[in-house]
Amino acid sequence: MSIYVVPGVQGQIKTTTLPSGDMSVAGPASGPLEQIMLDVCRWTGQRNPDYGGWIVPRAAIGRVNAALSSRCSKIAD
Repeated sequence: MSIYVVPGVQGQIKTTTLPSGDMSVAGPASGPLEQIMLDVCRWTGQRNPDYGGWIVPRAAIGRVNAALSSRCSKIAD
């Protein structure tokens, strides 16, 4: 699991590898972090309320992690 934050913004974006090899991306349901998740995941992922966020296919994980790293600070791996 990785955790991403934006300094000065409350909340976290968490990524978790699923048994299928896909990745879940979860975070706040509103606000700036939700907008980052939307911007990063909407073209490659699918919204999934069971995980509180998005499911990103295995093939797109590197691209999504790079996009999150460019917009957030990674505080845990």
